[in-house]
Amino acid sequence: MGDYLKTFLDLFYPRFCLHCNANLNDSREVHLCCDCKRKIPYVNNTHCIRCGTRLGPYIPTTEEGCSICREKAFHYDVLISATYYDGAIKTMIHKFKYSRQKHLSSVLDKIVRTQEKLEERIPNIDVIIPVPLYWLKKLHRGFNQSELLAFGIQKHFLKPIETKILCRIKNTASQTQLSKRQRRINIHNAFLVKYPKLVRGKNILLVDDVLTTGITASECSRKLKEAGAKSIVLLVLAVAGHNN
Repeated sequence: MGDYLKTFLDLFYPRFCLHCNANLNDSREVHLCCDCKRKIPYVNNTHCIRCGTRLGPYIPTTEEGCSICREKAFHYDVLISATYYDGAIKTMIHKFKYSRQKHLSSVLDKIVRTQEKLEERIPNIDVIIPVPLYWLKKLHRGFNQSELLAFGIQKHFLKPIETKILCRIKNTASQTQLSKRQRRINIHNAFLVKYPKLVRGKNILLVDDVLTTGITASECSRKLKEAGAKSIVLLVLAVAGHNN
């Protein structure tokens, strides 16, 4: 009965790969074809744990970072990314955020959870906090993509999620077309920790969708640490290509 129903639905609502537009009617896949799914650019162990830069197998990286970022002032302690912001991942994130395909959050959450030894790499987390959107932007989009991803992560770690502690108090311009210097000015003091007592002495998992320069996540982390947070692990779905 299920196969008949699927055939009937495919007749009127044909399925296509979100990335390459291949017809999926003869496949059990729903969002990506097998080829695009196989080519998802997962992050392996040869990347910097602070900035996400892709490194060669013989280039050393430590908790202080790699030679590219060691002198940079990031306020989060560790970066973990599931994928690189390329190919099918980039397409799905764009459709998720800008075409309001909210249902893709569950697909992207599964991709995050495929990261090897995720629980071992993120030990002793007390609370999960998503990077917030300004209220007007969230109202326009209908959701905060980082918040949806954080709720998916919460099911995996069984830790409390807090969406009211960290607030975005400035309606900043989009960071996309800005230089690094302009991004720092744009995002400075854009966040507020509303309830400092709830983060004091806590190990925090900060969740975002894409890491580009790391400036936004670092500013969030700065505010959380000023409020007394003990440590911050930044978990992102994808790290942008220019960091590779």
